[in-house]
Amino acid sequence: MELDDVLLNPQHVTRQARWIDAPPEVVWEELHAVRLSGLPVTVVLGAARFLPVLLSGSGLGQLRDRPFLDCLPVPLLASDEPRSLVFGGALQAWRLTGGEKAPELDAEGLRNWMRPRWVKAAMDFRLTPSRGGTELSSETRVLSTDYETRRKFDRYWLLVRPGSTAIRWEVLTAVQLRAEARDRAA
Repeated sequence: MELDDVLLNPQHVTRQARWIDAPPEVVWEELHAVRLSGLPVTVVLGAARFLPVLLSGSGLGQLRDRPFLDCLPVPLLASDEPRSLVFGGALQAWRLTGGEKAPELDAEGLRNWMRPRWVKAAMDFRLTPSRGGTELSSETRVLSTDYETRRKFDRYWLLVRPGSTAIRWEVLTAVQLRAEARDRAA
């Protein structure tokens, strides 16, 4: 599955990529092994964003250390080991407490869904054999479902995009360090 199968014509896109001196199978395993405790920037930025949810009394169970991929704000839609992971869903991220409960949507449902007052978000991690190693890339796409939501999300994205990008770079770097160390040790 490709991001185009989930979300076309996004209003916001970020992309990051890093070459890793290890085979895709090792990179895949290490991507799944990265935990929140190994991502200090992610923990700090996540805590800042998550604070209103915690103060409202919900979300306490989500603070324990978990694999990064289990903590994404949208669910896994497709996994093609060791090539790609695609996540996607509807969000109201600009709302301090996270907004309404998101509908459960598969890839086709998300692609066709346009209920007002939501954004559709999709993200992938791609592993591509390259120069004797692996290029690990991530792309995030966001599409607002109506004009008013777009205005609200645009303001929110202006504030959070640098942090979102920093989180992705931190994850790619953590995977690189783990995969290359493991591959050297083998």
